Amino acid sequence: MIHPPFSTFRPLIYRALHNLHLPPPYEDDLQEAYLIYHEALESYDPHKSKFSTYFYRKLNYHYLSEIRKNRERQAMLSRILVLHPSSHVDHYFIHPSLSDREQRILQLSIEGYTTDDIALMLSLSKSTILRERKKLQRKLSFYVSPTQE
Repeated sequence: MIHPPFSTFRPLIYRALHNLHLPPPYEDDLQEAYLIYHEALESYDPHKSKFSTYFYRKLNYHYLSEIRKNRERQAMLSRILVLHPSSHVDHYFIHPSLSDREQRILQLSIEGYTTDDIALMLSLSKSTILRERKKLQRKLSFYVSPTQE
């Protein structure tokens, strides 16, 4: 089956971006749309819907996912900057090689919970929380500059 070229879907792409209130410039968004277009071509079933409808749904889902991820990153950055104004926060996203437990302990620590609170919330011993915090300090020490006082 022959599908229209990617360029014919530019108005549809711009409409999706506009409906989601995403601001220009759209160069990066168009590149993402191009990749999604090719993914859609590979997985499209003509018996279920028109290609333009299928592509629009995939595109919309992708952009909504990106918006959600960006909101989560911004929320994390805001919390980090409040607690550590001199932090090099880019590194929290460049090298987040933390286990789920470490991420949860870090998150709760950032939110101001005590070691006892975290142990209770995660059903772990206080010594386990202290040990995990030491591991976190080692892993993150390279990424957080010490405050100068």
